[in-house]
Amino acid sequence: MEDLDYRLKLKSKRLDSGRFQVNFATTGFSQECYGYLLAEPKTSLREVVEKISRHIGAMQFSDRYYQRNLFSLKNREMNSGRILVFKQ
Repeated sequence: MEDLDYRLKLKSKRLDSGRFQVNFATTGFSQECYGYLLAEPKTSLREVVEKISRHIGAMQFSDRYYQRNLFSLKNREMNSGRILVFKQ
């Protein structure tokens, strides 16, 4: 995947569970987006930014990102849970 050139704005709030809800928004794409990520307390900022970047990159370069369940006929790994991304 090629390098993406965009700005990422992050805001977080600690939940009663101890986890963090991270609100993010991007600028610099033809189709900007925003979303939410649920992070564990010991998750580093770098890990949060990398996870968001993976999802942002996937959604910019693939229509299948939006309809993942239609394209997965077998069980798929759920290691990308706890993130929601929306187009603005």
